[in-house]
Amino acid sequence: MDELFRILPDEYVGVIKYRILAEKLSEVRIVNRAPVRVCYDGSYRFLCENGLTSDKHGAFVAGERAAEGVVMRACERSLYTVTETLRHGYVATRGGIRIGVCGSGVVSGGTVAAVKDFSSVNIRLPHEVKGCAENIFARAVSGGGVKSTLIVSPPGVGKTTVLRDLCRLVSERGYNVLLCDEKYEIAAVSGGVPTLDVGCRTDIMSGMSKTHVLTAGIASMRPHVVMVDELFAGEIDCVENARSCGVSVVATVHAANTAELKSKRGWERAIGGGLFDIYAVLSDAPRRNTAVYEGGI
Repeated sequence: MDELFRILPDEYVGVIKYRILAEKLSEVRIVNRAPVRVCYDGSYRFLCENGLTSDKHGAFVAGERAAEGVVMRACERSLYTVTETLRHGYVATRGGIRIGVCGSGVVSGGTVAAVKDFSSVNIRLPHEVKGCAENIFARAVSGGGVKSTLIVSPPGVGKTTVLRDLCRLVSERGYNVLLCDEKYEIAAVSGGVPTLDVGCRTDIMSGMSKTHVLTAGIASMRPHVVMVDELFAGEIDCVENARSCGVSVVATVHAANTAELKSKRGWERAIGGGLFDIYAVLSDAPRRNTAVYEGGI
């Protein structure tokens, strides 16, 4: 939590330290001149002097340039060092914290070259829950290999947490894992050292695209399995290439359920062609559980 406390305004830090259980906090949302919201134990509430409230009128109200303050503290006032990730809507900081950033885009040549006038931030906190992927692991690792697995989950349910734990479990079983930590939030490497546990046999490529990791990474690191977060339809070709090289792929995708996944454009070939051997579907609150399907959905 030290990194979170470093980037937050001081008035919020004391409340989080002494008025609530910090381990239940997963998001802090700060919008300029608006009540401060948090995701706490799976639901959204407002942050106030006494802790949490459902009444926005009693909440802390962010200052006119509060979002800018968070971004500047996160990058230690060296905005140029995070220009590239800002173009993609986020800033990554130590400990696996990822800060989603909204503002005004500076467009050049039809693409976003920079972001200015920051209007809001969403500070997303990683959680290590060791053992949360054991049921998937038991089905995915069998018969002397790792089955290609797709973790299906709506946003905010914990797919990255599950992927991190599955990475650790597979690595500790003895397989060479290549982890694509595109947004620095799975292993949270700092100074070349992971700050979150992804296993001792895991090689990590941070800040690189899934396409690069699934091609050049496989060629250079000879993994048994590649793990990637938030797979998109345009990246399925690279997964097929990895499978054709004899490499298993474990990935996550945003979808509320299998029906929604089937309806996503571009996924027909992957599902119908048996690209993944196992589908693990995470369900949202109030009944959080994981359904595992083998041989298709």
